[in-house]
Amino acid sequence: MTTVPRYNVFVSHNRRQKAWVRSVVALLRDRGLKVFFDEDSIAPGDDVVRSLERAIESSETLVLVLSRSSVFSKWVAFETALRLYEDPDSSLHRLIPILVEPVDRTMIRPAVRRLDAVDLTDPTRRQSEFDHFLKSLGLDAATTNELPPWPDASSVDELYVADVQTIIRWGWSGEHLLDQLIQLDYEVLSDLTAEHEGHAAQWAPVFMDHPETWRLLVTPDKQVVGYWHFVPLFPEDFEQALAGTLRDGSITTDRVQVFELPGEYPIYFVSFCLLPRYRRTKAFTLLLEALGEVILNLASEGIFLDRVCTNAFTASGVAMCKMFGLSLRQPHREHGQIYVGAMAQIMDSTPWQHHSRLRAAYAARLSSFSNEQ
Repeated sequence: MTTVPRYNVFVSHNRRQKAWVRSVVALLRDRGLKVFFDEDSIAPGDDVVRSLERAIESSETLVLVLSRSSVFSKWVAFETALRLYEDPDSSLHRLIPILVEPVDRTMIRPAVRRLDAVDLTDPTRRQSEFDHFLKSLGLDAATTNELPPWPDASSVDELYVADVQTIIRWGWSGEHLLDQLIQLDYEVLSDLTAEHEGHAAQWAPVFMDHPETWRLLVTPDKQVVGYWHFVPLFPEDFEQALAGTLRDGSITTDRVQVFELPGEYPIYFVSFCLLPRYRRTKAFTLLLEALGEVILNLASEGIFLDRVCTNAFTASGVAMCKMFGLSLRQPHREHGQIYVGAMAQIMDSTPWQHHSRLRAAYAARLSSFSNEQ
């Protein structure tokens, strides 16, 4: 029977802090501690997940290195969840967070956020904070020549999807949110006018009253770099959209249906907006996956999107409409091109080919509708 090794410390980190963590691990091992470090503690061919489980179970202390990149790491999330499951109220004092760069605290799990972290973000207090960390492990303070090089900021944007609960945590009002989105629209869309765009006071109730119709793509610094938004219009308003006579600036919350009852709803897709520097990156995929998740959640409640209409303002907008299988209906009366399609054909488009659960939900709906006929 294989004996599970005992570790004094398990270090959970993101790969972007790998070099710094490597030097910290070396220091702790030089001081006599047995440290689990994924780089050299997992043998080739071992089951990675099982190795992590065993190591966490047999470690006295989990050191959680927190950075802008680590709070989005699936591995760090997995490792933290295991530790908190074992010691949910931290009564054993076995979880030590180390903050190596400023992080939006709302993105840190509440169970971790309430713990006293070793804060290395202030250069004037780094050494005393690191010494405090060593003492918590039963070690003496470090001498100057023992100190590891201080970690550099990751200097990268770790994008994540945000919803209404996120902006509420931030303390944002609906109007503040819309100020950000309108500014983003003007930055991305050329020839946009106030009449077509609308204003924050008009759009804020639409967003806040219908939180399931939008998602944001944001950085850890709360910068919105992209978003999508659609509205289930009442039939008469949807017909205006099809006719190319509807201005986005005229859409108010009284013209938007609420997803309360099962059924099929006509959708006007207001925007799928992304800053140019984030195009051809994982950003588009994140937005698309968020859209698929929302549509799937609605379908699970018996709420299905029926016909979809949108006004393509730009050449890239036209290309996106074609990619999703929408067909040109007619020019908008003032600006743009009206594209339309049924969700059944949209589900057959390339972006949705991999989303088997969503496609199956709509296929079942279509089959059920045909049987009813």
